[in-house]
Amino acid sequence: MLALLMTANVTTQAKVTLPSIFTNNMVLQQQRTLKIKGKATPNSEVSLQTGWSRAAVSAKADTDGQWTMEVKTPKAGGPYTLSFNDGEETKLENVLIGEVWLGSGQSNMEMPVAGWGKVLNYEEEIKKANYPQIRLFQVKKIADIKKHDCFNLAYNMGGWQECNPQTVPEFSALCYFFACRLWEELKVPVGVIDDDWGGTPVESWTRSEVLEGVFGMQDRMKPYMEKNYDRETFKKIYEQKMALAELGGCEKPWRGESPDDPYCPAALWNAMMNPLVDFPLKGFIWYQGCCNVGNSPMYEACFQAMIEDWREQFQDPEMPFYFVQLANFLQPNELQPESEWAKLREAQAKALCLKNTGMAVNIDLGDAQDIHPKTKRELGRRLSAIALNQTYGLKKVAYTAPVYKGYTVKGNEIHIQFDVPQGGENLVQDENLPGFIMAGYDRQWHVAKACTKGNEVIVTCPDVKNPLAVRYGWADNPTCTLKTQSDLHVAPFRTDDW
Repeated sequence: MLALLMTANVTTQAKVTLPSIFTNNMVLQQQRTLKIKGKATPNSEVSLQTGWSRAAVSAKADTDGQWTMEVKTPKAGGPYTLSFNDGEETKLENVLIGEVWLGSGQSNMEMPVAGWGKVLNYEEEIKKANYPQIRLFQVKKIADIKKHDCFNLAYNMGGWQECNPQTVPEFSALCYFFACRLWEELKVPVGVIDDDWGGTPVESWTRSEVLEGVFGMQDRMKPYMEKNYDRETFKKIYEQKMALAELGGCEKPWRGESPDDPYCPAALWNAMMNPLVDFPLKGFIWYQGCCNVGNSPMYEACFQAMIEDWREQFQDPEMPFYFVQLANFLQPNELQPESEWAKLREAQAKALCLKNTGMAVNIDLGDAQDIHPKTKRELGRRLSAIALNQTYGLKKVAYTAPVYKGYTVKGNEIHIQFDVPQGGENLVQDENLPGFIMAGYDRQWHVAKACTKGNEVIVTCPDVKNPLAVRYGWADNPTCTLKTQSDLHVAPFRTDDW
């Protein structure tokens, strides 16, 4: 009996354990060094035979059964088989080599093609979603105050899946439409990782070590630092507060105080991003910010810190990071100079100071009644245009409208100047542009009139004889029509810093 148990134990340990993201149907980033961490029988020899190379790669497991190996991926192609062996074979099949992108953020990135989202024409979109060279991987929603490793990434859909009418309905619509455009233009396999959680703030996606030094987060991080991010300690504190609240002894604890709540700082980085840091990516796409409206100074600092840290953790300091600016939302208001939504959009745009970033302007696609606009195909086109032009060098694909540069005052007019980046387009000429407001020396804002003259906008207001500043699209839900021929919109901006 003892001999049988020992045999069973050896058999159990013999099968190679791979990182969670390594499943059948996966896509690996082309022409990269793939670092693979695994587990096997202690002190065993682990070999890998790839379908694209005759030479096998091997690694020696240590006394704990841990091993690491590196293999170079070829140019886009496949399907291939990966065969791992330490005495028992573990085989991954239908593996493609191509371009891999990770999409993250909150509900507008999470919004599925069907499911609770139901994008425009979702039934037709699902019917035509037959793209066997596009592969989908959806990370399961898990939050934790402690970091998870590569073996503890939870996922849905059984791992990587081919894109078809059965797999796409519950997948991120924006990730899907982004991938479609890449595949249509590049004609190489595309893998997209759907890694998001609705209603979550930027700090949940940022490493705790980074948050400790972010403006506006230091006080909030002190209790975590003092208790060394101990999961059991925070769990007990949270449960005690909940028990007291139920007895009427205190208010309920803030939901972020729970160590496994998505509002807990760094909790989504720990459980949903950290396990992926060794998996090579081409770039990130991001749609988030609604949850941080009302705290734009912190967002500005945290968002930029997060971008740079993600790149560092994924060991690619220049990895493309393309994001979506918040859409117009809530009731329209022509004059709303204190709009918190406008301030958050500005905080997002400031991240463009970082190298290899790009912003898809979304100021015309929103819905006053719905924080989740259904126009995800068009947004996917705009977001993918940045990648196609900037990352893949397809200069035929226009990716941006003119960008605010500066202004001059000429009598009672303010003349706005714009840069037209390479890959940009000129403005559509319009004699009656909405969305502009103007202030004079008294700093009182008034609805203004505006028109285009080439790539310049001239703004006037009969109530302002001596103009001092102009804002465009500066409201929760502004009406904005300053755009190019291919419907790329100028991002909201302001000439002042009041």
